[in-house]
Amino acid sequence: MTYVEWLRVRGALKWTAIVLGILFLCAVGIRIYMFSKGDMLSYVSGIENDPTSKVTHSVLPDGTQRTVMENQSGTAHITIDDHGYAGKHIEILDTTKSEESKEKNVSMGSMRIQALPEGKGERITIDTNEPEPFIFYAAMACFVALIIATVLGAPFARENDGHLEIALTKPVSRIALALETIGVDILGIVASWALTVVFLIACSMLFQSPHITFGANDFAGVLCGLAGGVAWYAILCAATSSMKRAYGIVLGLAWPFALIVFGLGKANLGGQPILEALHTACKWIGYILPFTYLHFGPAMTVDGKPAGSAAFSAGVEGPILVALAIGYVALAIFQWRRVEA
Repeated sequence: MTYVEWLRVRGALKWTAIVLGILFLCAVGIRIYMFSKGDMLSYVSGIENDPTSKVTHSVLPDGTQRTVMENQSGTAHITIDDHGYAGKHIEILDTTKSEESKEKNVSMGSMRIQALPEGKGERITIDTNEPEPFIFYAAMACFVALIIATVLGAPFARENDGHLEIALTKPVSRIALALETIGVDILGIVASWALTVVFLIACSMLFQSPHITFGANDFAGVLCGLAGGVAWYAILCAATSSMKRAYGIVLGLAWPFALIVFGLGKANLGGQPILEALHTACKWIGYILPFTYLHFGPAMTVDGKPAGSAAFSAGVEGPILVALAIGYVALAIFQWRRVEA
């Protein structure tokens, strides 16, 4: 009954896999470039493998494997405490830095880096395999799921465009056919989300050993992210289910419209009556848009300040997104039932 929709989903997943595969190859290239240029970890490995370096190994009372090394010139002193799966604590004292070195703190994923001036040099501390909430992966995968939801949107409008007569001859009620179609597309959205999570974990493994944690907040974030993707797909279905032409314009303008409304609803437009009226209108329209309930938070911090963002949602937003998804699905099916061949 939904063979054509399965083909659309397969095509969307195929191109998702192709794009993610290309991005993965780009990540491999970046990792090779970083290794050739010498990032901190490759710098440490280079000194350790240099036959002219002084390297000593010991075992601490708690079982930690400690490696202390110093290069031939004596300008770099490195201590590595290997805690196994719990990660490594690396301290690098580099005396070749200038006195103008400033304190820096970078946190991304499961890696934490801190640089502190020390004398005429710099002490760099690296902690690897730090706990990394799964919500970061789920949030970025949510963005891809929203894109696929847009691609798969308007399934009923596609049936209306020259295929409605065929759809009406199928030995099943129009409601059942609509529910099956929506179910197939939702499976495609979830599959694209899962593909993206696998891609992100694979990319992370190129640079470090991930230490992913999964708790109640992560579980709520996953559910809210998927509910947001389904709600976005549902609102596109509702907006196009009675159309027979030009539904591509609706899909193309959906993102700009939603983002503009969301931004104007949050922005302070000043005290002019017209601008205040626009702000109020966008704020109220925003209540029925799924984007409003997909919050943004820091995925990486530099010197304690957010750098980069990833969508995630928790708390009361989940039930609202589920309610929006159900409501828009019902509206889409109701409209499609009234379309005549």
